[in-house]
Amino acid sequence: MWIVTLKGLLGHKLRFMLTGLAVVLGVAFMAGTLVLTDTIQVIFDDLVASVNDGTDAFVRSNEVVDSAFGEERNRVSAALLPQVRAVQGVAQAEGDLQFYAQVVDAKGEAIGNPGRGAASFGFIWNPGRLNAYRLVAGNSPSAAGEVVIDRGTAKKGNLRVGSKVKVLSQSAPQDFKVAGIVTFGEADSPAGASVSLFTSEEAQRLSGALGQYDGISVSAVDGVSQEQMVRRIDAALSDPKVEVISGATLTKENQDEFTQQLSFFSTALLAFALISLFVGSFIIFNTFSIIVAQRTREIGLMRAIGASRSQIVKSVIAEAALVGILASAVGLGIGILLAAGLKALLAGLGIDIPAGATQVLPRTIIVCLGVGTFVTIAASVLPSRKASRVSPMQALRSTGSDPMKQLGRRSTIGVVITAVGVGSLLYGLFGNVENPTLFVGIGALVVFLGVAALGPVIARPVSRVLAAPLPKLKGMVGVLARENAVRNPRRTASTAAALMIGVALVGFITIFAASIKNSIATAVDSAFTADFVVAAKGGGPPVLSGFSPDLAQKIKEVPGVGASSGLRFAGAELQGKGVFIIASDPATSTELFDVQPESGDFKQLGIDDVAVSSDRMKKEGWVLGQRISAKFPKGASTLKITAVFGLGQQAGLSDYFISLAGYDAHYTQQLDSQVYAKVADDANPRVVGREIQKILKEYPTAELLDQEQFKATRSGQVDQILNLIYALLALAVVIALIGIANTLGLSIVERTNELGLLRAVGMTRRQLRSAIRWESVIIALLGTALGLVIAVFFGWALVTALRDQGLSGFVAPIDRLAVIVVLAGFAGVIAAILPARRAARLNVLDAISQE
Repeated sequence: MWIVTLKGLLGHKLRFMLTGLAVVLGVAFMAGTLVLTDTIQVIFDDLVASVNDGTDAFVRSNEVVDSAFGEERNRVSAALLPQVRAVQGVAQAEGDLQFYAQVVDAKGEAIGNPGRGAASFGFIWNPGRLNAYRLVAGNSPSAAGEVVIDRGTAKKGNLRVGSKVKVLSQSAPQDFKVAGIVTFGEADSPAGASVSLFTSEEAQRLSGALGQYDGISVSAVDGVSQEQMVRRIDAALSDPKVEVISGATLTKENQDEFTQQLSFFSTALLAFALISLFVGSFIIFNTFSIIVAQRTREIGLMRAIGASRSQIVKSVIAEAALVGILASAVGLGIGILLAAGLKALLAGLGIDIPAGATQVLPRTIIVCLGVGTFVTIAASVLPSRKASRVSPMQALRSTGSDPMKQLGRRSTIGVVITAVGVGSLLYGLFGNVENPTLFVGIGALVVFLGVAALGPVIARPVSRVLAAPLPKLKGMVGVLARENAVRNPRRTASTAAALMIGVALVGFITIFAASIKNSIATAVDSAFTADFVVAAKGGGPPVLSGFSPDLAQKIKEVPGVGASSGLRFAGAELQGKGVFIIASDPATSTELFDVQPESGDFKQLGIDDVAVSSDRMKKEGWVLGQRISAKFPKGASTLKITAVFGLGQQAGLSDYFISLAGYDAHYTQQLDSQVYAKVADDANPRVVGREIQKILKEYPTAELLDQEQFKATRSGQVDQILNLIYALLALAVVIALIGIANTLGLSIVERTNELGLLRAVGMTRRQLRSAIRWESVIIALLGTALGLVIAVFFGWALVTALRDQGLSGFVAPIDRLAVIVVLAGFAGVIAAILPARRAARLNVLDAISQE
């Protein structure tokens, strides 16, 4: 049987190559992702270790809040530094600060884009072992007005020692002289980030941390271990709000934090790789089903001469295993090369990965070979079992089985699965559940499986409807295309299922994105009454950047501005729950935002006050005037509910507003993410806009937008993400089209005799090619139709489930969905080119004589 298996593979190389191509593409994507993320992980683990190489102990605040923007920690008093230096065994101790600082070159262009690419950081220049940077030109900063920059920033801005630059920070923009240029180890910069280094006093001033540090790094004398250093410092300091950790612990925390940040990127890419493999499994299943059907007589003969059912099963599975192993190995090799391409793509986005050896870990090899082979074998199990159930005499008498057999049982199974999925989905939407999206997600997946099970049942009637115009348009060619598409509904459904998955995902993402953009527009129209918005160019609100409060103050002083305020976004813990908070000037909030105040007074918001949406008040059972516990980076507090408003998270805003004074009191970094301005009734908006533009010349990262421009900018950000997802899903769609081409090619082999007879009675090669192309279009449109139905249903369900999270309404963009249908039909034509050419080239006499 092993010899027969090998002979079967060698005898049908093209069939199995096309089948293996689906596995190759999916495994390559997976391997490329794993290799890239492993390489980045090792590089940055080494970099973090080298950065902290001289640190034996680290003193920091133990006041920390785990917010929506990550972990935020309070600062420590600079008065601790002399105490730490006085501890026995301390060789060196220096204060550390990390803050937003962005360099502007001589042309007035900001270097880097923290909102969409690598961050722009400011640090204190520390000498000796505690300095992670290597000076390659000039000198260290020694006075106010001097800055040291990384070589990557210097190259981008064509800067050199002695150049004059402007630095944007929490303080007002300020001019600096480049005192020196550094590298980060051998790299020009750390992961493409722009780095500015200042004296301790200058860094404290720029970051608003006068008399404070983020922490204190300590280097011990020879002979003193990290554990000993930690114990000694801990014993010397009496501040209960301070903790001391070892350099090894600090390194591990930094590495783990980077791993967590990287995990989202790697998980997203792996998800698309698995989607591609899932689509490929339909192709593999279809291919083996057709091959088994075509080899029915061969299998019957093998059974007649003594082959057992188990041997038949093992033979088919062995073919699948060999295809899976070979395809996975090829995909692994391509994936290693693909990793370099992904790295170049990141570099193009401004994320420069330092040089390092490509990491191909044993786990990557095992996972890629294992997953690719498993998917191939799993997809071949049902066809192999079907082959083994054919009796010898039945197989010798017939070339195939009735394709409509057992569809009644499949209908029952499919209806039951679909009903269970719909039930879970509706329970998530309309039941009283804490996490509706979980039930909606599970229900959507089950519904999808139910539709896939019902595919052969609905393939015939739906294909007839889709192909109804063909007889009139193409005559007998259209009739043949229609009948060939509906002849074997199992084959048609399983072929269309692969495309159905891709179209369902593309359609769902399209609908979800359109609903998000509609919600954005609705929120801006209903909640924002300001005339102008100053936002970050190309994106925002960024977490690690923003605008100095000085900008909002200057805009407020512009003649004709009736009301103005900066807007800040932050995370906090209220009553033990992580929440998202907005901060603005309470004196002007109700003039700039129509949040529908219901009770209390926004203007009375003080340092320890909060305004809460009415929806959140009902859910939590709170009342006006109640005090709630809060936790911020600067420590715990108690907030009084001073005002209640109507529009909260369900309108795309936040359920919580605090004052800017409260933000300053509770957060270490004060940066405005956006600035809003309303023109006075007696002022000309155009004149006011021109005056604001003059101010923005000092802030090259900012742009002035009216309401319509602001909506367009926010929608553009959604489109950018949408286009990236389209690009990643394109692989799954390509694999689906390979499946259509593969199925058509195999069906041509099966119908060789029939095609020969058609040619013998007068059908031209052109007509034959046309018939096969239209058959492919019907299959493609079937998959597209099913996919769009699923996409619309899932999109509606998810938008409805998230209605309390800011999605205001379901939107199905008819124009984009129509484009998907047209592209699917065109793709069907492309997929049929090679099979159609092969059919047209058949020798008529040879085809007629073939059994």
